[in-house]
Amino acid sequence: MPTDAGPDILAERLLKAPPTAPEPDPFGSGVPFATDTEEIVAGYAKRLCRTATSARSPMPIDTGAAITVEYVATSGSRTVRTLSDLELDPPYLDAWCHPRAAERVFTLSRIHGVMPA
Repeated sequence: MPTDAGPDILAERLLKAPPTAPEPDPFGSGVPFATDTEEIVAGYAKRLCRTATSARSPMPIDTGAAITVEYVATSGSRTVRTLSDLELDPPYLDAWCHPRAAERVFTLSRIHGVMPA
């Protein structure tokens, strides 16, 4: 591509370029991610089943919906927590933890299950 192309020429080339498809999911189903959030979560939460955050429904992080998660602490103990006020900060999820009645930070890779609250 010539380096002396002006903004108008570059804009015209971009408009003529074919659209690119989203990357398929890492689980090999060939189904593209519905949102950037879904792709980010899938990249960090490897143990989280994709059906739990299905492309057929919006991600709770995007909608502001409360969720209940199965979380494995660094000690190895499993807990179930209801979370709201979700904020994605990869590789972490900042949220209000209802059982602890406090703001908590959760490592995405330690979330093993998600369901509506």
